[in-house]
Amino acid sequence: MVNSVIAGLTSGGGYALLGLCVVLTYRLVAVVNFAMTAVGAFGAFVMVSLTDAGLDVWSSLVLGAASAALLSAALGAALVRWFAGHRERTKAAVTVALYVALTAVGLRLFGGTTTGAHRFPDPFGAPVFTVGGVVVPRSVLVSLAFAALITLGVGLLLTRTGLGLRLQALSERPATAEVVGIPAPRLAVGVWAGVGAVTMLVIVLVAPRLGGDFSTLSGLISTALAVAMVGAFRSLPLTLAGGLVLGCLEGASSAVESIQKYQGVVPFLVILVLLWWRSRGEVWDTAHSR
Repeated sequence: MVNSVIAGLTSGGGYALLGLCVVLTYRLVAVVNFAMTAVGAFGAFVMVSLTDAGLDVWSSLVLGAASAALLSAALGAALVRWFAGHRERTKAAVTVALYVALTAVGLRLFGGTTTGAHRFPDPFGAPVFTVGGVVVPRSVLVSLAFAALITLGVGLLLTRTGLGLRLQALSERPATAEVVGIPAPRLAVGVWAGVGAVTMLVIVLVAPRLGGDFSTLSGLISTALAVAMVGAFRSLPLTLAGGLVLGCLEGASSAVESIQKYQGVVPFLVILVLLWWRSRGEVWDTAHSR
């Protein structure tokens, strides 16, 4: 059981990073990006294709991240160009359509669950130390450190720097931001590109444990949304905590044979519980105000 929980921390750090990417996209460009993990999976499979062709892992990793950043930037530019003035639900619906399209193309290019599973390189799979017979791989430390760094760094960026203030203005009042001279379209596309690159790196980090097929990796958007909901699409620390808890729950459930095959249901249960709890709170607040 302990080994499973430790293994779950690797995925938990990755889930936290995916949730953070969802929260950042929502906070900075006011879009719930359903296409995010499909873009990351594209970049990850570009990397795998390059390593299969004989390129070294680190060069392939850089090129894969760059391809995900470019694809994400292109999608962001399209949304900025044609949907900037639309409501959040409309932009979210557009990203759902993009997710479906990217998944279909990805399955055609890279294969499905039975024909398209690839062996992802695991540069962080080596053990670091052992605690009480439990081997802690380097991937656990990397994912946790990366998630903590993103949470702290972005929090400081948004609250302590001029760039952070401009980014928040871009999210809350994009038209006003342009009037006062803030380059809103370029900043928005930059946010999309950065999120695409980070998502690709996270996909590569968790792929060796979750399996190397496109449909599984692109489907991580459900987990990312569940984690983002823990932080109500606003709080970075709560999102980080939600990802770690979800990873540990998944790891613990993998050690129990009777519920092992239901692991994929966990994110949906989290979403349902959070929706119920928050709707319950809204009903209570309405009744109390009367």
